[in-house]
Amino acid sequence: MPRAALLRDDGLSALVDGPLETVASGFEFTEGPLWLPDGSLIWQDIAAECSYRLPPGGGPAELLRDRNGAANGQTFGPDGKIYFAEQNGRRVSRMDPDGSGVEAVVEAFEGRRLNSPNDVVARPDGTLYFTDPPYGVPSPDQKELPYQAVFAMTTAGDLRLVVHEGFEKPNGLAFAPDGATLYVCDTAKYHVRAFELDESGAVLPGSDRVFATMDPGEQGGPDGLKVDREGRLYVAVAQGIWVYRPDGALLGIIATPKRPSNLNWWGREGDALAITAVDAVHRVALKVRGLVPPFLPA
Repeated sequence: MPRAALLRDDGLSALVDGPLETVASGFEFTEGPLWLPDGSLIWQDIAAECSYRLPPGGGPAELLRDRNGAANGQTFGPDGKIYFAEQNGRRVSRMDPDGSGVEAVVEAFEGRRLNSPNDVVARPDGTLYFTDPPYGVPSPDQKELPYQAVFAMTTAGDLRLVVHEGFEKPNGLAFAPDGATLYVCDTAKYHVRAFELDESGAVLPGSDRVFATMDPGEQGGPDGLKVDREGRLYVAVAQGIWVYRPDGALLGIIATPKRPSNLNWWGREGDALAITAVDAVHRVALKVRGLVPPFLPA
């Protein structure tokens, strides 16, 4: 079977199990893929402010929602609903998997409106973490928070600031398999940061480190991020999906036709990647298993 093209291979070929397939195309700017238990895949088109669904087994993509506030990254919460970041809506919202029952969950922190939530992930204890860069703030005078940050929302609905120091445009985020390390992309700074967490999910003082750095002249800043069950990181960067070992060594790059924005695990076992890249959505099978969302419904 043909294998996806690799721009660099320092061990990555042993993990890839098939070609890069285009499963949907013809969009403006795709983002936030999420596999559903019925076998379908949903994603966003930020530029069109629409959400789409690929039926189980493939076929033409179906419109799931329009006027979605430029929804972006999404994941399942402990209540079985899908939680998603709204770039233009400047909030985190949730909906039923069929796209109905949309409601805002959080729009402000300590009385100040959020910047522009970008991506959201769930910790096994049910806490939702999300990044809040300024992409969707219409003008500087409408920015109410003095920083760009990572926030956490508990199952009780309490919102707390996780970390903001040093961030310019925090973007994709993911947890290590044990939940004790949080990885966050900063697109403007061309690196991925790592933070060690205590049992409550707070950042341990002095644990902040740069996990990996990308050369802005050659590669562009990192966007979406996911982790497999063995702790490898998969990062959407300019030429494709950059795969790193847990120690930060680059294993290689899965090439994509256009710059990827985000990615997620495909299937209940996470044995493939769903990749959004400008006007298309792609799939590539892997020999490893991904850290699927902890609250993926049965």
